[in-house]
Amino acid sequence: MTEVHICEVGSRRYRVRTLFSGGGSNDYVKRDVQSRPQGVTERRTLTVSRQLHIFVIGTGGSTLSKLREESNAKITVPNKRSKSDSIEVEGLPDDVCKAEELINKIVSDHIHKVPYTHFISLPIADVNVQRKVKEFQTDVAQEYLRDDSCRTFVEPASLHITIGMLRLLTLSEIAAAVDLLKSLEEQIYDILESRPLVASIGKVRAMEANAAKARVIYTQAEDFDGNGSNRLERMCRFVRKEFDKAGYIDEKRDLKIHITVLKAKSKTDQL
Repeated sequence: MTEVHICEVGSRRYRVRTLFSGGGSNDYVKRDVQSRPQGVTERRTLTVSRQLHIFVIGTGGSTLSKLREESNAKITVPNKRSKSDSIEVEGLPDDVCKAEELINKIVSDHIHKVPYTHFISLPIADVNVQRKVKEFQTDVAQEYLRDDSCRTFVEPASLHITIGMLRLLTLSEIAAAVDLLKSLEEQIYDILESRPLVASIGKVRAMEANAAKARVIYTQAEDFDGNGSNRLERMCRFVRKEFDKAGYIDEKRDLKIHITVLKAKSKTDQL
């Protein structure tokens, strides 16, 4: 004989079939459900740049499988065709936190493998400097370069002093970096003493020790005041320090104030 009863287990209620084989000590209960962990699951969206998704997934999905196993959470990464920067994590609160911790560790370990996307620069607006650089580039192209290799020259109108290279991988990071730069305006004017900044341009040099293997040809630049104020260097170091404090600059080499005139092809954009 079979009857259906309602059985309460914790906060859940189950329909249970009870078999009787004559009554008494031969009665037993057989449940149609499996025991489950108590607690309410949650879903969390992590913003991780698409350039870093390959490191979260790993070769053949190996890293993603390991993340799911170690965290016991459901982790969903958008496919390659998606433009989304979101990674969805679902599970018990502790499992979700564990998954987020592991993913953040992967991001911090691999962020340096992503190419720089932007740079902070000080434009060179003097038309005489631009004209002289153009003459130099033309002479070099005619004497040493052939075919399309001269396209590695920096356009004279785009000449600038690079203050720092940045990796801004999301729209929110770009907006925050722009806001930071705008917030430094008053302090920059104080350093420059509200006067035009005039710089002297030095000799042409190679960035690398071996000139034959140089990827960057540049000219040095320094403050033209001649009074020891070093406004140019102080301003560049101040901006770089503030962006470094905010976590936007991860370059290990020291600031080198220079104007690049020839370089290997780059996809970075100006901030």
